[in-house]
Amino acid sequence: MNKRLIVLLLVLVGVWAIAIYVLFFYQKSPVTGVTAQPREQVLQPLIRRLTDSDIERFRKNVEAPKPIMDVFEPYLLKVDKEQLVRQALSQVEPLSKYKFKGYFVSENENFVMFSNGILKPVGSTLEDRYLIIHAVSFAAIVVDLLTGNLLVVK
Repeated sequence: MNKRLIVLLLVLVGVWAIAIYVLFFYQKSPVTGVTAQPREQVLQPLIRRLTDSDIERFRKNVEAPKPIMDVFEPYLLKVDKEQLVRQALSQVEPLSKYKFKGYFVSENENFVMFSNGILKPVGSTLEDRYLIIHAVSFAAIVVDLLTGNLLVVK
């Protein structure tokens, strides 16, 4: 073999030896600054102790019968009468065919009066298309039975 080739191989072996030493062994001495000491304070687990009243309340919630919903049964639209306010009704599309004149409340039925002289009870239909569902002091709320939209007669 040639002298140059032998020197080149020795240099390459030296470079690889230095590279392996730096990668694996250089500054890998154990750190002695922190020693493991037993902890004096032990953190309490973040579990709340349940009282008898809490357990009783949970038991009542679990044992309460859950209604089973039948997806083939028609859905009943329930409107909370107390939450129908002027601002909410002002955002509902008006029904311009009729004008609201007032409503009458009795023990048995509620009647809605319209400007055309029409007097209809709540729950009846206008033109077999609009179902009257509720009346307030300034408007009547109807449902369009063809489209399902809520409308207001003012």
